[in-house]
Amino acid sequence: MNGTARDWRTMGEAYAAFWRDAGVDLAFADEPRDWLADHAATTAEPAAFIPPVVDLPPARPIGPAAADVAPVATDRSGWPSTLGAFAEWWMNEPTLDTGPAQLRVPPRGDARSEVMVIVAQPEASDSDRLLSGPEGALLDAIERAMGLSPGAAYRASALPRVTPAADWDAMAAAGMGAVLRHHVALVNPKRLLILSQEARKLLAPDEFSRDGVGFVAAGERSIPLLSSYPLAQMAPRPGYKRIFWARWLDFARGN
Repeated sequence: MNGTARDWRTMGEAYAAFWRDAGVDLAFADEPRDWLADHAATTAEPAAFIPPVVDLPPARPIGPAAADVAPVATDRSGWPSTLGAFAEWWMNEPTLDTGPAQLRVPPRGDARSEVMVIVAQPEASDSDRLLSGPEGALLDAIERAMGLSPGAAYRASALPRVTPAADWDAMAAAGMGAVLRHHVALVNPKRLLILSQEARKLLAPDEFSRDGVGFVAAGERSIPLLSSYPLAQMAPRPGYKRIFWARWLDFARGN
């Protein structure tokens, strides 16, 4: 430290000591100051960060309505006219589904069956046989309770393969509801049992009431239908099974 700086420091310390000995330890100013505003400015929380708006591309739907798949209902001239041809078409027609065809599961049963059962999609364990797992076992028990031999009911799914997070509205727009109606017309069952709310909406019955009963027009017939709980929901819930069975008995008596 040179001499000049040392002199200024000594002078400053002496000046502060003088006023401290005089009992003055605060600074005063003639102009008023808003100390509360100063305090608020130093303690205020920082403004919340608002991220910029980013335009994202539209989500790609899962299932038959994907953007690179032509709507299946555009040209129906190639649709099968017999139930026997439908199963092969169901397993191979590329516009029905965007996933691998080898993951599809065929329907099973005979035309003009006593009842056609429609579920949303195959069970996760299905391969070449629809409803071959726990849900199918429950349906076997339901068939026996109906007085039918195992496998007598025609079994169909609204989708050809297991489709997680399926976009049902997009599938309906693509024409999968029309495919399901065509399937029903080819089977021409005495009654329809739809065990899926999504499949029932896809089918779009010509008449449907809040008690789950309605009908679908197929050719010159109006096929009565009952819509109820999915098999996976009924399996662990005895109460659901009782409700379903009571509704089925009422439905079967009237149809």
